[in-house]
Amino acid sequence: MGIGMLKLVKPSKKYLDSFLKSFSDYEQDENQFKDVAIKPLIKAISENNVEEFFKQIDDYSKGKNLPEGHVPGTTFWMMDGKEFVGTFVIRHFLTPKLEEWGGHIAVNIAPKYRGKFSSFIGVKLCLEEASKLGLKRVLMTCDERNSASYRGITGLMKLYGGEKISDTFVNGHGEHRVWVNTTKSSKVATK
Repeated sequence: MGIGMLKLVKPSKKYLDSFLKSFSDYEQDENQFKDVAIKPLIKAISENNVEEFFKQIDDYSKGKNLPEGHVPGTTFWMMDGKEFVGTFVIRHFLTPKLEEWGGHIAVNIAPKYRGKFSSFIGVKLCLEEASKLGLKRVLMTCDERNSASYRGITGLMKLYGGEKISDTFVNGHGEHRVWVNTTKSSKVATK
């Protein structure tokens, strides 16, 4: 399966069928992020409360009705034509905890789209959106065991500029941390 024209969209009922088709991929998935990105919507569907789910996402982007300890964040779904590819959340600012683990951009790619550069492309699109939010740079973090994510993050740093900072140790593992500029600098090589 190739990747066509990827785009970020605001989550809405318009894309719900596509999301539901991808859900079967997640049922066997061991990725811990499915609990955050997938289960809340499935719960809302089972409780016939989908409109409230989408309102909550909109509220969170405005900093309204946030759970304790959360920061405002704008959620996007990435689509490949009519197919759901994944979820991205751009946090508007960081807490000390997010500076160690989590960073500005949370990524959850549907299993069948992993390993196809969809995360890399999605984060590039998120950098444009983060710039619109007034962020000059974003902190990206990943588990030290996730070499593919780390290669992607450092690749973005090479394209846009930024800097690697010291790793942290959280939740029993090391966490790589890299600042990535949201716009390309004229000083960054663009080979």
